[in-house]
Amino acid sequence: MKATHNPPTETRPTPAELLRGAATYLRLHGWTTGQFYDLTGGDSDAFPPACTAGAITIAAYGRFIASGICTLDEPEPEHYDAMRAMRFLADYLDSDRTPDEGFPPSSIDVIGDWNDHPGRTLDEVVDALTTAANEWSTATAGSIR
Repeated sequence: MKATHNPPTETRPTPAELLRGAATYLRLHGWTTGQFYDLTGGDSDAFPPACTAGAITIAAYGRFIASGICTLDEPEPEHYDAMRAMRFLADYLDSDRTPDEGFPPSSIDVIGDWNDHPGRTLDEVVDALTTAANEWSTATAGSIR
């Protein structure tokens, strides 16, 4: 290797990229409520309709994850990518939520409650994912992520 050659470095997707990926996934494969994935309502088990958090997880891993969120003892980098995007989306959706019983709500709780709210529509979900992604991009423009 020449002294001027820079070896490739692995870059992780930004929350904005994952949120946009989740919006695209939901438009293409469908949206569900009350569960991470609807394994009875999609084109195939490989691309099931997903809730908002499920779609973010798929965007992070690039594939369907049966457990919804990685539960391994040593999570893969994609787990952290998904959780980072979920934390940003949860803050975007509900930054003023008061803690239940003294504990702050988890990102999955915030997103799940919002996703499952009666009357919620796919268009609202896609709009929220896209707008939050744009906010991330605007807030981090010119800075190191």
